[in-house]
Amino acid sequence: MLRRRLLTLAIALAAALVLLSPGSGALPSQQPTLAQLVGQHLLVRMKGSTPSASFLGRIKRGEIGGVVLFQENTRGTGGVKGLIAKLQTAARTGGQLPLLIAVDQEGGGVKRLPGPPTEAPSKMNGALTAYAQGLATGRYLHGLGIGLDLAPVLDVPLSPRAFIASRAFSSKKTVVASRGTAFADGLVAGGVGASVKHFPGLGRLLQSTDYHPGRIDAGRSALARDLFPFRTAIDAGVPAVMVGTAIYPAYGSKLPAACSPGIVNRLLRQTLGFQGVILSDDLNTAGVRPLLPFPESAVRAVNAGVDMIYVSGVDANGSDAVGRQAYAALLSATRQGDISRSQLQDSYDRVLALKRQYAGAS
Repeated sequence: MLRRRLLTLAIALAAALVLLSPGSGALPSQQPTLAQLVGQHLLVRMKGSTPSASFLGRIKRGEIGGVVLFQENTRGTGGVKGLIAKLQTAARTGGQLPLLIAVDQEGGGVKRLPGPPTEAPSKMNGALTAYAQGLATGRYLHGLGIGLDLAPVLDVPLSPRAFIASRAFSSKKTVVASRGTAFADGLVAGGVGASVKHFPGLGRLLQSTDYHPGRIDAGRSALARDLFPFRTAIDAGVPAVMVGTAIYPAYGSKLPAACSPGIVNRLLRQTLGFQGVILSDDLNTAGVRPLLPFPESAVRAVNAGVDMIYVSGVDANGSDAVGRQAYAALLSATRQGDISRSQLQDSYDRVLALKRQYAGAS
């Protein structure tokens, strides 16, 4: 509880310092524009290894808050560092905040870049090993200019048939909590933010929510097992949480978790007391679209309390277009009063605090 209170204080102080700092992309004498408030909510995927003029233009205008890198993005002649430099130069040229550059670097079968972790989560045979792997990963990503690892996975698979089983630390909640939190702590010590996922847990599903709608019909007492690792990581001060897109009737919603106020705001913010940045899992997937058309899902997620919505699509399916659509939908909804400016500002402040720590915002 003490660590949670200290984290809350640190986030509030960081947000305040951002607004006062002369080096910040948000000018200290000005409030962010509506376009900037909306833009910081967008975590998008870039198509190919060279950013298009259109993509760079969106960055310069402040329509993108962060970029998730995949293997296809890192094959250009300038490498990862060169690509990130181009993206950050566009943000700086436009007078915007630095981008939050993110990557899925879990270890094992999900690792976008060739460096650490050198072990799959299931092979990290203790908290000390997990911490060391997280530390090495954090230092490696930080050296490339990456500020956020979309890891570790804190899902607790119910059986070996669960789709997430090959990516999990263990099938035991206490082991997942201990080793997952240690890996996250190592990332932070290495200079990179950790984003634990996929809240409130996908360990009961046999199929990935990237390709199929997911529904978890367990009751609240059973779901408490799945929440345990997230509670542990939150109490330890993890800076970001990614909310998944399965449906949980026990939590009172027929919507994907990332679009459900009952899960994002009440369960994660209020019940568990998480004060950091909340991310959505990808909203442009087969797990979401049959239930909520895109980009309505983006508006729903922001209204549910998500700070940064991840919009991409499997295999970069329409990644540039869906980012533009999500931005336009959020901007329109705000202008029409369907999203409050104060809500956008609260998320903006949390993202600013994260960027001060992990993206070089000063």
